[in-house]
Amino acid sequence: MGTKHLDITGPVSPFCLLTVRRKAKALLPSDELIITCDTIPAATTMIPRIARDLDLVVESRRLSPQVWEITLKKDLTLQVKGSGSNP
Repeated sequence: MGTKHLDITGPVSPFCLLTVRRKAKALLPSDELIITCDTIPAATTMIPRIARDLDLVVESRRLSPQVWEITLKKDLTLQVKGSGSNP
């Protein structure tokens, strides 16, 4: 399993979120992307939306009152369901 870390603490720009999307989109089934973030909208809305758009599992935990650690992974159950042929 490959674990990638991305720290976007500080002011979050659209560039940061594009980087999150690009790295999340490149995840392999055994990879995970761990994002450190201290911006409430990014941690609670924007990054979970990116995960939902890419069919990723998102796990979020607060490290402190102002810092979140967000883990994105491929949802293997969706891939298994979607890999079968349609009758």
